[in-house]
Amino acid sequence: MRLAVVRTAAAVGAISLAASLLGAPADADRGPTAAEPAQVEAPVPDINWRACKGAAKYDCAQVRVPLDYDKPKGAKTRLRLTRDPANKPKRRIGTLFVNPGGPGGSAADFALDAGHLFGKAVRQRFDIVGVDPRGVGGSASVICKGKWHQPPKRPDLPFPLMRKAEGRWIKADNDLRAFCAKHGTDVMDNMSTADTARDMDLIRQALGDEKLTYYGVSYGTYLGSTYAALFPDRVRGLILDGVLDPVAWSTGRGKAGKKLPFSTRLRSGYGAYEAWASALDECARVGKTRCGASRDVGQMWRTVVRKARKGKLTIGGEKLRYEWLVSDVLGGLYSRSNYRYLMRYVQGLHRASTSKPGTRAYERAAADVKRLQERLRAIRRELPGPYAAVNAGARKRTYFDAFAGVSCSDSVNPKRPKAWVKASKRDDYAMPWFGRLWTWQSSVCARWPGSSADAFRGPWRVKTSAPVLLIGNSHDPATPISGARAANRVLDGSRLLMLDSWGHGAIGESRCVTATMGRYLVARKLPAAGTVCKPNRTLFPPRS
Repeated sequence: MRLAVVRTAAAVGAISLAASLLGAPADADRGPTAAEPAQVEAPVPDINWRACKGAAKYDCAQVRVPLDYDKPKGAKTRLRLTRDPANKPKRRIGTLFVNPGGPGGSAADFALDAGHLFGKAVRQRFDIVGVDPRGVGGSASVICKGKWHQPPKRPDLPFPLMRKAEGRWIKADNDLRAFCAKHGTDVMDNMSTADTARDMDLIRQALGDEKLTYYGVSYGTYLGSTYAALFPDRVRGLILDGVLDPVAWSTGRGKAGKKLPFSTRLRSGYGAYEAWASALDECARVGKTRCGASRDVGQMWRTVVRKARKGKLTIGGEKLRYEWLVSDVLGGLYSRSNYRYLMRYVQGLHRASTSKPGTRAYERAAADVKRLQERLRAIRRELPGPYAAVNAGARKRTYFDAFAGVSCSDSVNPKRPKAWVKASKRDDYAMPWFGRLWTWQSSVCARWPGSSADAFRGPWRVKTSAPVLLIGNSHDPATPISGARAANRVLDGSRLLMLDSWGHGAIGESRCVTATMGRYLVARKLPAAGTVCKPNRTLFPPRS
């Protein structure tokens, strides 16, 4: 093993840390260049690659890194790595690190599936490497465990709607926090995004890369922004796709951190509302032949929503709750290819709910709804987490632990659960249908027992050694384009590439985007300012 210098945010000036804990000032995203964190020595691990079991063309490894970078020679934690080697090793440029988001998505699994998404030029010149973050996938992943007890069960609904349901949800949060406070592992106190950024920098050195080349999508963009802020002089190239606003995630602006949950501050609920409303309008514009539903599908949706919210939407003898209806649609919004199914789903629900039970029209509509519902729920199960864009294949993930452990460590949140109740009521009007769902995803963060001592919470304004490429969809249901614009303001010299399309993340959706990423990664060329790419296929393409 050899020694390397790794920066840690724990020693950033006490004034900066205190300011972020109390809520960043209103101009936090325009603040001074990030201070240079203190430096410590940490052992660079030796990586012993072996052929992956059952997939010999890929390489797998495990490494041990410092659990706490304030004690670099102390306890260690285990990380899982995978590598898809460059197709032309003699022309190899280096390593492309990838992360699919979450928190909770497996980067190690994603690396084995992602090669075709980057195009031929990138595949020839880069090894693609994924490192499962702490608490995720094949890395030390169980953060709350008791010797004889299992963690408390979560509610069986995706979010609470009525007052009693909110009470049960809050009780479940209290039970989980109490369980984790008693049975939390050491990983729980050391799993902020900044810890993962330090891990990535250490592994970069172990692989022999002078600087980092990275692609992150969704929550993976927050990891990229954090790396840029901690190690601005170690950037060869960063692509951030489906960008989260780093200020909103960490502290919020002004006093927002004390009043609003981070999952509200990100405005993901508004992104989902805009994506769905604009898709309904597009369906009405192009007509049934192309979109799969009649032009009044928007009115059908509103009728179905009203019935579901009143508990009067029954299909095939089973009540479809409003909470599941909204969740089904949100899961489908992540991929452009699902939107035609969503339109048919809404039309089927409307027909079944307005037809007389027992009639042929009712039976046909109910059967169609059942098939589409199964498809949409299968899609939703494949998503690694609220802020994930690509299925990383982590079937046995402990997603909720990972999401809570990372996001609650990273972000400043209200201390009282009532803040989530208040925010969700506001969201019903400010971010119709989806705002309440997004807000409640972070409710366990109120007084989360894990430590945030080594989290990084700004300042985010930084000049990196190479410009960052930001990519944003115009109709992204999870990370609205406002997040990319916010990151564009704080990452000096960065360039924003737009994709005029629907879905979460742009990778694999546009030849224009793929070519632009290839030129950036291989030749380090940015697109012209104001470049807007078109998708390979329109939302509702003409039927042949």
